[in-house]
Amino acid sequence: MQTESAKPRLFYGWVIVMGGIVIMATVIGIGWNCFSQFIKPVCADMGFTRQAMGANVTLLSFSQMFLNFGWGYILRHFSLRKMLRTAAILNPLAYFCYSFCRNIWMFYACSVVIGVTMNILTTLSFSLILSNWFHEKRGTAIGLTFMGTGLGGMVFNPLAAALIGGMGWRMAYRVLGVIILLGAVIPVYFIVRLRPQEMGLRPLGWEKESPAAQAGEAEEEGMMFSELIHTARFRAVCLCVCFATTAIGCLTQLLSPHLTDNGYSTGTAAFMVSLGMAALAFGKMSLGVIYDRLGTRRSTLLSIGCGALGLVGMVFCRVPLLLPLVLLGQCFGSSFGTVAVPIITQNLFGKKDYGQCFGFISACSSIGGAISPTLNGAVFDRMGSYNPAFIAWFCLLLAALAILWVVLPRDPERKAGGC
Repeated sequence: MQTESAKPRLFYGWVIVMGGIVIMATVIGIGWNCFSQFIKPVCADMGFTRQAMGANVTLLSFSQMFLNFGWGYILRHFSLRKMLRTAAILNPLAYFCYSFCRNIWMFYACSVVIGVTMNILTTLSFSLILSNWFHEKRGTAIGLTFMGTGLGGMVFNPLAAALIGGMGWRMAYRVLGVIILLGAVIPVYFIVRLRPQEMGLRPLGWEKESPAAQAGEAEEEGMMFSELIHTARFRAVCLCVCFATTAIGCLTQLLSPHLTDNGYSTGTAAFMVSLGMAALAFGKMSLGVIYDRLGTRRSTLLSIGCGALGLVGMVFCRVPLLLPLVLLGQCFGSSFGTVAVPIITQNLFGKKDYGQCFGFISACSSIGGAISPTLNGAVFDRMGSYNPAFIAWFCLLLAALAILWVVLPRDPERKAGGC
């Protein structure tokens, strides 16, 4: 074991980041970002409507939402390490079981398990773990880690399409389930450590803190959740996070079926999905750095603004010259939920009650993710196009931009709890 005074060539926190990239690439990159590849083949084979199939994503989000609301309580009463190890087994097992589903209710049961375990393995745990390891360059570490979701989508979307075309959707679920198992179990059991103190190390940047903070005697910045929930700024941020994730989520979930509905070939749609995943990977990595450089207000407005442009590209996707707008939206807009939310939570509201605050704001994010897929499917089933939904989501993003322009502090270093 290394001593606290030792200076390894590579800070182990970056190894944690690399392990996190693998987890994100498989658990979210496959479990979430590849979902759209299965919509048409499963509906055609099983006779489901798109609204019924889209409800799987709604259940993923709802299960995550309920977990988020209770995350502070769960952390106080259960071991995070044990939860991670259990989720690393249950998540790929549930995904594998998609291949045995004979009716929509079996799909829904698997989706609930996948939603809960996905959240434990990714957003909730790593936002806390990276906060423990990085007192500086935290945005960069978060961005790099969640970059894995885009890398996974870029690699596994064409693989999923090829597996479905060559072996059928049931076998595709099985092969991808095994990949998730390897990508989750190896990092969780052999790489990830919850705190640097477990290895006799200190967080990155701890030497720049005050002597009281280094000694663990300084009180954490921020307010308790019970106080924050009554402030105008906290409520406004929660509302806008819900608006943003409701609107922007469709850029990833609906790109493949929307393009084929508008005359593009399956191969072209799969290629665009891969480009979108590459843009997402680059965006998550870049957005974390942008938050470190530009601060909370400008970075948040940039991310949501790009999401709005992405929706413009979706509405006018029949004009090939506007397709890059979709990629821009996926680059910085789709990065908002995973990269921006934990950074916003800590930068604005501090670490004093971080677990509870982040869980609540993440729950608001999950509400948006739960609402969007079902409404999108209902709009398509009724009107034969997703465009009316995209227009509504664009208006919702404009409202979020207007609210955040007012409530976010202009000084990026300010971390006040309320208005």
